[in-house]
Amino acid sequence: MYEMHIAPDDSSGLLVWHVIAKEAGSSLCGQPVDRGTDGVQTDRHCLSCMRSFQDLMSARASSSAQGRPDGLTA
Repeated sequence: MYEMHIAPDDSSGLLVWHVIAKEAGSSLCGQPVDRGTDGVQTDRHCLSCMRSFQDLMSARASSSAQGRPDGLTA
């Protein structure tokens, strides 16, 4: 399970959405994330987190499809 939380971008310092695993203390890109930043808003997303999340979901879909004769995921 994954969550989205806002934290500064490592390179620009701008606030962006990061992806973190439910029990992790840092984002997929390695940025520490404070889960208590309620009320902060942004439309920006961490591209590194988004790429990592996409890779994780693609790998999961591929492994799910391997067990099905039609190649589709459930």
